[in-house]
Amino acid sequence: MTHPTPAVLGRSLAALAVTAGLGLGVASVAGADSGHGHGRSHDNGGGGDHAAGYVMAMTATSLNVESAGGVTTTYTLSPVTTYTLDGQPASAALLVIGERVEVQSAPGAPTTATSVNIDLAEIHGLVRSVSGSTILVIGPEGFTRTVQTGASTTVTSGGQPSSLNAITPGEPIVAEGTIDTTGAILDAVTIKVRAPEQQRPEHVAGVVTALTPGASVTINGDHGASTTYALTSATTYTEGPATVPSTDLGVGEHVSITTVTGAATTAASIDIRPLVLRGTIGTVGTGTFDVTHDGTTTTVVVEPTTKVYEMGQLASTTVAFTTGEHVIVVGLPDATSASTLDAQAIAVGTGEGWGPLGPGLGLLGNGQGNANGQGHDHHRGHLR
Repeated sequence: MTHPTPAVLGRSLAALAVTAGLGLGVASVAGADSGHGHGRSHDNGGGGDHAAGYVMAMTATSLNVESAGGVTTTYTLSPVTTYTLDGQPASAALLVIGERVEVQSAPGAPTTATSVNIDLAEIHGLVRSVSGSTILVIGPEGFTRTVQTGASTTVTSGGQPSSLNAITPGEPIVAEGTIDTTGAILDAVTIKVRAPEQQRPEHVAGVVTALTPGASVTINGDHGASTTYALTSATTYTEGPATVPSTDLGVGEHVSITTVTGAATTAASIDIRPLVLRGTIGTVGTGTFDVTHDGTTTTVVVEPTTKVYEMGQLASTTVAFTTGEHVIVVGLPDATSASTLDAQAIAVGTGEGWGPLGPGLGLLGNGQGNANGQGHDHHRGHLR
């Protein structure tokens, strides 16, 4: 990713004269793990060695790096050594004691640095205070860290562009940047304000009991609570992996709703879930049959795209449904009648190893459910 170097990071080359005599530790700010290995490994592509570790001392012509395994190596720096910050071109002036770096050495000269990449360090925690361009952050261990911002520091909140002025005490943030020459301050390149737990999107499931298109939807939740959610022009609708128009949503359908961050009763997205019907086939018509279940009767419409399984196998030809057969039907309520189900898949019959009604939803082959009609990741509605 691209990280612009903020103005506050414009250190002079005098920083390169810092030596180990300053006695600065490496624990003041944690280096962000860039995914590279620690220690030394041979780099076949570059012809030299690649090593990662923390800067312990440096001069204008040398760099002392200690790996995570405790091995210390001194690298020679030259006018042709290149420098990057998180993979982007940078200046040697950004090198300070305590930073995590990756060093590429020259072929045949394992202690001569051809390039040095500075990893972004990270501070995360709750904002203690904001004063001008300085933010104090309380880390997970209870220590207070200092984050310094500059004109080029980018700030986001909940993934959206924001500003330093919008950051308030108590908010959780993640700041990435470089370590200041003091070894105790993070010069921020990016600051991300994370949504508190109570303001993160919620995921609820239930059956639609009332609907005002484009305005609101009321669902009876899986635990019996009834809640009304506002619908907006930004609300999206899906059926499994497919995006569908809002008109596909109807009363009686089982849905999963994701709310808008910070707005617990506004729907950001609605996923329309299949219903599961178990019962015995009654009257058989042309392209339809009735199913008796729980003392009620539902008409099942067999669509051209409906998948039909017999004894665990996908039927390759048209299936003749028979009165008295046991079935499991997965589908969506018909738009014209709450007592009609448009079938997506039908499992017919019983057999050894099927359980009481067969493999059921596991036959769908798309992870939507198992033999008990219970999805691995989703709640299921049952047509009553």
